[in-house]
Amino acid sequence: MTSAEESIVDESGIVADYLPGVRGHGVLAAGFGVDDKDSLAVWKLGPTGGLSGAWVFSQEDLARDTTRFHAVMHMLAGRCLVGWTRQAPVDVLSKVAHLLPTKLVDEFAAGVASIADLLDEVCEHRERYGAALEAYRATAKSKLAPLAWAQDVPADREAAERLISFQPSCAASPVVASALSIVGSFRRAVELWQDTEQVRYRRSYLRSLGEPQPLPPRWLAHLRATAPGLARIGE
Repeated sequence: MTSAEESIVDESGIVADYLPGVRGHGVLAAGFGVDDKDSLAVWKLGPTGGLSGAWVFSQEDLARDTTRFHAVMHMLAGRCLVGWTRQAPVDVLSKVAHLLPTKLVDEFAAGVASIADLLDEVCEHRERYGAALEAYRATAKSKLAPLAWAQDVPADREAAERLISFQPSCAASPVVASALSIVGSFRRAVELWQDTEQVRYRRSYLRSLGEPQPLPPRWLAHLRATAPGLARIGE
């Protein structure tokens, strides 16, 4: 068993983040560890992807002693498990579900969130802001430039996912690479959202749509709804 707080480098350098009423995210990945043993990687993230802990457990470690694993998984209480799809974290969780309390497994499964959904929400709001710009243009006396994003998001889902897909330049093992790939892709999706809000808020006539938010509204609401239930399990 390895703790990333001791030996796994977070390539992005992002520090832990904080939002009121939100605990954050978790990432689970299954694959081969440093000794080519079946392993599980567990990453603990803040609301916008800041790393606050990471561990790798071999299946042999888990078979011998689940105490540390239980402690780590309870630290994920109140956090949404993130994957490319909602099913992906559930599939990894099912590999170790027999080692955890049923209630904890059920609550984690109910709180999953997908990077694909985050991308969809970014696109929805970009369209909304574009429509608001066009509505204002109809009454404006001066010519208005279109909203210019630092990075366009393709309408095609597969193309959009390729855009933010992250592959680490180095990793201690395949299972660590899998976890870093999910984390990096999630952070890139968050960056697309934050760019969306920054571009929108630079236009004074679009500020009536609200203060800039660190995460899309549905995603943030899901995090806040998940926190209370899992937090009770982690107490």
